[in-house]
Amino acid sequence: MNLLEQKKQLRKTIKQQRSMLSKADRTKMSQQINQFLDEIPEFNQAKSIFCYISYLSEVETRPLISAFLEQKLSMAVPKIIGKTEMLAVPLTDLSELEPDKMGILTPKTNQAVPDPFDIAITPGLGFTERGERLGYGRGYYDRWFANNKVKTKIGVAFELQIVDDLPLEDTDMPLDILVTEKRIIDLRSHS
Repeated sequence: MNLLEQKKQLRKTIKQQRSMLSKADRTKMSQQINQFLDEIPEFNQAKSIFCYISYLSEVETRPLISAFLEQKLSMAVPKIIGKTEMLAVPLTDLSELEPDKMGILTPKTNQAVPDPFDIAITPGLGFTERGERLGYGRGYYDRWFANNKVKTKIGVAFELQIVDDLPLEDTDMPLDILVTEKRIIDLRSHS
C-alpha cells in the first residue's frame, strides 16, 4: 500500500471511530480538553489566536471561540478559498459566520488578517505523541503553517485519535502541543 492509500485508510478508520462518540461524550471530552488548554501558559497569555470552527465529530471549539471573543482577543478563523488556499479571517462575533457549501461555518468576508499569531488551535484526524498530524488530505493547514508565523501550534483531539505512527510527507508540519481529554503532551521537548 502506498503512502496516499495508507493515509486514506487511516483517515477513514479514525473518522469512523470518532463519529461513533455520542454527542454527550464529545461535549464532555471537549470541555475537558478546554480545561487542559487553560493549564497551558502560552494559551492563557495569547493575545492573537487562530482557531478552527468545529464541524461534525471534531473537538468542539465554539465555547472556546465565544470565550476568546468575550475577552476581546484578536481572533481569526479559517476560510477556504478554492482548492488550495486557506486564509485567517478576523472574527469579532459569531453572527459573522455562515455555512459554506460543505456546511462548515465560515466568515462571510475574504479579508485576511496578517500573522503572526500567538497560538493556533488546530484540528486533525490522527496525531502521534511526537506531534505529527494527519489532516483531512487537502494540505490547507500544512501550507498555511509554512507561510504564516505562529508561536505555538496546539492540536486538539480525542484520545482515540492518537496513533503510534502516521504515514508522513516532507510537507507535514509538526505541532508544539497536543491536548486530549486525558492529557497535555508538550511536543517541544521531543524535537
